[in-house]
Amino acid sequence: MPKTQQLDPEPDYDDAPRRRIGGRKLGFFLVTLALLFVAYVVLRIAGIESVEVLVAAMALTPYVAAFGLVLGLLCVLLRRRIVGVTVVLLALALGALLVPRLLSEEQPPANGERLRIMSLNLFIGRADPETVVRIAREQKVDALVLPELTDQADAALDEAGLEELLPNRVYDTDTSGSGTAILSRYPLRQVALMDETTLAQPSAVVDLPGNDDIELTAVHIQPGVRTGSAGTWRRELAELPRPSERVRVLAGDFNASLDHAAFRALVDRGYVDAAESSGDGMEATWRSWPFGPPTTIDHILADDRCAFGSYAVFDAPGSDHKALVAEIILP
Repeated sequence: MPKTQQLDPEPDYDDAPRRRIGGRKLGFFLVTLALLFVAYVVLRIAGIESVEVLVAAMALTPYVAAFGLVLGLLCVLLRRRIVGVTVVLLALALGALLVPRLLSEEQPPANGERLRIMSLNLFIGRADPETVVRIAREQKVDALVLPELTDQADAALDEAGLEELLPNRVYDTDTSGSGTAILSRYPLRQVALMDETTLAQPSAVVDLPGNDDIELTAVHIQPGVRTGSAGTWRRELAELPRPSERVRVLAGDFNASLDHAAFRALVDRGYVDAAESSGDGMEATWRSWPFGPPTTIDHILADDRCAFGSYAVFDAPGSDHKALVAEIILP
């Protein structure tokens, strides 16, 4: 009888190794991005911002956290699961650092005088003076801090009615934008609370009715992203006045966000950030496309014995910054 020819069994394709989508080149690219993301997370958590590029990078933490989440999910979809899961977990950890800024904090039992403070970087005097005065009037501002006040802007603001609204002043103007002003409807007494800095940062005692005077410092820190400026930026943040027996308030352009270790160290000395306390810590105060995405570098800080009654951010046409208004309740 003829022998029956046996056919080779069909190969089990289910046991064949599954090729990763995109091949080695895509895998190398994704792993490189993942390593860069891991390095960023380590630097952010360690608070390393010793050079200008890191000062700039740390301000982008909300964007980097979102990027990391997208990158991690993409790696998982493209079958780079170990890399993807690692990146997703780190992105979630980075995002967890941002969550407190979205949650309002319990306020201390302060029941003293209420003071409404406004701050606006005028962008070398370019902010629309009518808008500045309108916001100050509508928000019933008691004290106003104006970094980058020029001689021309000073005259334009007075013409718009600011002098009548806030007649008491401690300020320094020039034509370059390094001037800074404190204006108030209450009497002011200029005081020296720190050494001279790169940009004008005057301080004044605000003589409130009764015995609850405060010390207000108009902040304008040298940007830490310019060549050779990182050291000056860290030093000037560290030299800002610390809380004392009399309530102190710092308001203005810090050129730093809560993602900068140098700024967090300042807050930890005994201050509270109005935006973070109110759950608005992610509200951008500086926007300068195409030079950089919106970030939160302007702040109003008050002694942690104080409470905040309100906090709001307003557009200021002509300026690359927004106006901040906070109501501070003294202890």
